[in-house]
This record gives sequence, C-alpha cells and structure tokens, in this order.
Amino acid sequence: MPKRAFNGVLKVLAYFADKVNEEVTMYQIQRELGMRYDTLARAVEVLKNVRFLEERIDPGPPARRLIQLTEKGRQAAQHARELLRLAGLL
Repeated sequence: MPKRAFNGVLKVLAYFADKVNEEVTMYQIQRELGMRYDTLARAVEVLKNVRFLEERIDPGPPARRLIQLTEKGRQAAQHARELLRLAGLL
C-alpha cells in the first residue's frame, strides 16, 4: 500500500501519540512529518472538528499556531499509531 494513502489525518494523529501534554507548532509538525502545509492544515482542521486536537495562538512575536492533543485525542492517537504500525509504515 502506498504511503500516500496514509497521509493526512491518520499520520498527524499518530504523530501526537508521543506528544501528550505537549504543544507543538504547525512548522514543527510539518518538518517532522515531511508534509505539505496545506495537507497538514486540512488534517489539523478535521482533527479539531472531532475534538481530538485543540489549537492556541501564541501572539509572539512571531505569532505561532500551537497544537495539542485533547483528552479524547490521546486514545485516538494510540489507535492511529497502531494502525500505521500494522500497515508497516512505522
């Protein structure tokens, strides 16, 4: 199965499995996952809509979007990681 099929929501959610109680910038996620910013932004919006992630704007300077798992998202992140592991992508 191509890795591209797992881009986006599942990949971003699995990334946060090790980031419990940690705020991460959009830039950091993009750099570590090697995702395009528009793909990442869409995935984050989907995960915020289902309340797996929450976002806080740090006014800076420079202004930064800080993303963090919610309590609900913690369990989902572990499941996402396991799915990627079973698919041989971790």
